[in-house]
Amino acid sequence: MNNNNFPSEPEMVQPSLNGGCTQAFTTGLTSLLGNMNGQCVDSPITYWPGYLKLVIPETGNRYLMVGDGLVFTLMNEKGIVLSGGARHIRSQFAPYPGTPKYRSKGELLRINNSAAEFVKMWSEDFTKYGSQTGVSCALVVDTKEGYCLEGANFIYGDPSNHAIHGPMTDQVFVSANFFISKRLKEMAEGGIGAGYTRAKRMWQLLIDRQYDSITMQPVRQTQTGDKMPPFVRGGGITPAYFMKCLRDHGNINPRDGSLSCYVPEERGQGALCIHGLWEYTTNAYFGVARTEYTDLFTCEWITPNQPCISPFLPVYIGINELPKALGTTEAYELFEKLRALMDYHPEYRDDITQHWTGFEIRTFEESTLAEAKAAKMVDGGDKNEARSILTEFVARKCNEAMATCQKMLDFLNDLPILEKKLPKES
Repeated sequence: MNNNNFPSEPEMVQPSLNGGCTQAFTTGLTSLLGNMNGQCVDSPITYWPGYLKLVIPETGNRYLMVGDGLVFTLMNEKGIVLSGGARHIRSQFAPYPGTPKYRSKGELLRINNSAAEFVKMWSEDFTKYGSQTGVSCALVVDTKEGYCLEGANFIYGDPSNHAIHGPMTDQVFVSANFFISKRLKEMAEGGIGAGYTRAKRMWQLLIDRQYDSITMQPVRQTQTGDKMPPFVRGGGITPAYFMKCLRDHGNINPRDGSLSCYVPEERGQGALCIHGLWEYTTNAYFGVARTEYTDLFTCEWITPNQPCISPFLPVYIGINELPKALGTTEAYELFEKLRALMDYHPEYRDDITQHWTGFEIRTFEESTLAEAKAAKMVDGGDKNEARSILTEFVARKCNEAMATCQKMLDFLNDLPILEKKLPKES
């Protein structure tokens, strides 16, 4: 264990940001590798902590989370995977009359072994105490099913203050900054929340591939016993395509997007990776709840910075420790320099995106080989060696990404500020 791992959840010092993130999950037949759940994170520049924490408690489940203060809890070793968004509320509601005793999402990940258990405890707490931010939304999946949870503190001690959508299987689902429940819309929503065109864009992208290759893909032989990929699943949305969706620019050129404070949805514009002058996509991530070797192979794919200029890096729940660059702000800060240079050299953005797409395709293929080695260790009774294999793989891909980012920075910094233009022909 190193200082990136924690025996218990750090004290929560700030509430989560009520941002305009867009979340989505794919379950069952719609997802190739396992049920996926993820989001774009939109926030002002000062709000994203930029580092991960792997919490390994003395009792209960290990889980992964993002930073202090603005905390996003991501996944646990039982295959519960979260994404968290927001809802646009009419006004601030009266605080709970007393000391609320709701359990944090980190605590729920520590003590719960399925999405259904997580949802039950979340519902009990929200009924009694509401949310510390006044409004709450989360998508929850495990290896079996998915749920959407939403609520607002307009009343306490009454289950009408929240709604549970699910369980859902064999489908895609998208959520953004607006209530789905008619009751909550009437009681809490302040006009039209942000995210309608973005949710529509994500929905269109996902349903276009939700049964991709299912009828054409043959059943493939397994590599290790009856548990190891390639799987008997015949198709569905791949992690690589989910990455493409989360970095989609839709019908907004990134430079034009920087001329608005956020997303000008009133003009019919929508994108998932956004570049507003005040609020923009600081990173993106999604988790894959794996049915085989769940406590090792459940994996979060997360970008150190804006998804169009940084790669999705794998972080398995079964690793021994986080790479230093991800357990601190080192990776975020390096890629933040790259994001800043895009304001001066936007013509290279597509080239950078294409490079990271290739990097991710290679990483995905290499991950299958690393998992095969780890699975053989587990089948032979050496789970510690399996953890070491995954830890080394995660660190190696992180280091490769850091080195490549530095080369990109060196290249861009060597470009002339202005290039001499040839005189126009008369």
